[in-house]
Amino acid sequence: MNALEQIIDVVVEKLVSFTSNKSVDARNDLIQNLLANTSEEIQFGSIYGKEWKSHKKQVMEFIYEDSLNDKLLPERSEYFTNIFQLILANKPNIRPLSHYMNGRISNAVYANRQTTPCLTVDELSSHLILEDSDVQALQDTHHRFVRTLSSIYPNDIYEPGTRGIVYVGGKESSWSIMLSIMNIRDSGCNLPVEVLIPSYHEYSLDMCKNVYPRYNARCLFLPGLISGKVRHRNKIHRHQYKSVALALSSFEEVLLLDADNYLLDNPEKLFYSKPFQENGLVTWPDLWKRTTHPRFYTIIGKDITTDTERRDYGYTEYGQRFTQVCEKEEDVPLHQLEGTMADPSSDSSQLLISKREHIGTIILSMYYNTYGPEYYYPILSQGALGQGDKETFVAAAHALDKKYYTVKKMPEFVGSLVQEKWRANAMAQFDATEDYEIAERYRDSTEEVAEQPAVLLLHVKSRELHPWRKYHDERVPHKGDTGRSRLYGDDFPNVAKYDFELETWRNMEKLLCEDKIRFHVFEREGVSTEEACREVLEQIAYLESNSM
Repeated sequence: MNALEQIIDVVVEKLVSFTSNKSVDARNDLIQNLLANTSEEIQFGSIYGKEWKSHKKQVMEFIYEDSLNDKLLPERSEYFTNIFQLILANKPNIRPLSHYMNGRISNAVYANRQTTPCLTVDELSSHLILEDSDVQALQDTHHRFVRTLSSIYPNDIYEPGTRGIVYVGGKESSWSIMLSIMNIRDSGCNLPVEVLIPSYHEYSLDMCKNVYPRYNARCLFLPGLISGKVRHRNKIHRHQYKSVALALSSFEEVLLLDADNYLLDNPEKLFYSKPFQENGLVTWPDLWKRTTHPRFYTIIGKDITTDTERRDYGYTEYGQRFTQVCEKEEDVPLHQLEGTMADPSSDSSQLLISKREHIGTIILSMYYNTYGPEYYYPILSQGALGQGDKETFVAAAHALDKKYYTVKKMPEFVGSLVQEKWRANAMAQFDATEDYEIAERYRDSTEEVAEQPAVLLLHVKSRELHPWRKYHDERVPHKGDTGRSRLYGDDFPNVAKYDFELETWRNMEKLLCEDKIRFHVFEREGVSTEEACREVLEQIAYLESNSM
C-alpha cells in the first residue's frame, strides 16, 4: 500500500466511523475553528479590518449562539472537513489543461439560433488538448474518488423532510439578497433561508443578527465550519461556494439561488412538482450549446462514439419536430447522442436538489470545483461563455448515473426600448412544473408547439436594481426623455401577473427609507442611505404613474 492509499484509508475510516458514531466533541471543534481562524483578520483591508476588530467578540458570540439552533451543524462540519481531505488526496498529478489546438470555443453559440459550429465529436475534440496520459491520470483519480464515496454517504447530518432556500452571500451581495428574499416573502413563500458567508471580511454582524432574521433567514459562517488549514490546502474559492453552500446548509431539499435572482411566483410548489419528485434534481438551461470535451465521458467511464444512438433532433423545446442544426444533415452534435449530458449547457443561477437523492452529486461537484480551474472547467466548457462551476452539477449527476430533469424551455432576455434602442436587462427562466407538463403533453408531436410555461424568475443585472448607479452612472444607458424608464418594458406586468418592478422598488423603500438599513454596497461608493432613499422614492413615483 503506497502513501496516498494510506492517507485515503485513514480519511475513509474517519468518515465511516463518523457516520455511525457522531463525535461528542464536534461542537467544541466548531468553536475552536471560530477561535483559531480569527488570525486571518490581519490580511483584511482597512475597511474590513477595523469593523472586524471592534466587533470580533460580539461576532464570535453571536455565531456560536446561532449555531446552537442547528443541532446537526457540527456533524456536517466534521463530515465535510473529512470530505475535503479526501478530495485533496485525489488530486490529479498532471499539468493544468490550458493548451488549445484551434483556440477556445469562445464564439456565442445560441442553442436555439445558430447552426454553426456543428459540435460533433470531431469538432469538440479539436480545441482543448487532452493527451492520453492526461485522460488516464484524470480517469484514475476520478474513479478512485467515486469508488470511495459509495461507502461513506451520510444519513444523519440533515433533518429529514426539511426544505429551504440557500444563497451564497456577503457584504457586497447583501443588498441583492435582501431584495430577493423580500420578493420571495411577497410571493407567499415562508420557507427558511440560509446565506453562506464565505470569508471573514464578508461577514456583517448587523445583517446576520438583526436584518436577515426578520425574514426567517440566517447566516452560515464558512470559516467556522471548515478550518482555515483545510480551506487553504483545498484552495476553496468562489467557484466552490455554491456546492459548499449546498453541502453545509441544514435543509435536506434546497432551492439554490444567485443573489440577483428574483422569483415571480411562490417556489414552494417546485418541491412538490413531478420533475423534482421523480428525479431529485432540477436544472435550468443556459443560452449556449454544450461544449464538453468528448473525452470527459472516457474519464467518467462512459465512452461515447459516433455509432451511439441519437437521442435528440435539433433544438426543439417540445415534441419531436426535427430542426436541422448542422450544415450537413448527416452530421450529429455529440450532445444529441444517448448517454451524453443534456444540451444546451446549464445555468446554475438556480438549482433545485434533494440531498437525500443527490448527496453524491454535491460531493462530486465539490471535487470538480476544487480542480475546476486547472482541469474540469476546461474539459466541461473548453473556454465557452460562462465557463466555471455551472456545468459541474449536471456533470456530477451524470457521472454517478443519477436522474435529473433539465427544463426544456430556453431562457429569454427581458428588457425595454429606450431612445429607440432595445436593451436586455434580465434573463427569464421558466416554471419547471408547467414545462414538464407541456413536455409530456406534446411528447410525440411533430408540429411546432406554441404553448409555453409561465416565467418563474428573473436573473437581473445587479446594476439595474442599484438605485444610485442606475441614474448616476453614465455607463447605464437607461435614461429616457424624463431620465427614467421601466427596465422590462410596459407589458411585463401582464407577463408577471403583477407589477414586479414597482413592488421591488417599494421593497427598497422599506429597507432604505423606513428601516434605514445601511448597506455596504452604498457605503463603499460614498452614498448615504438618505441619498439612496431619495432616488428610490423618485423611481417609485415614476413607476406608479404608469402602473397597470
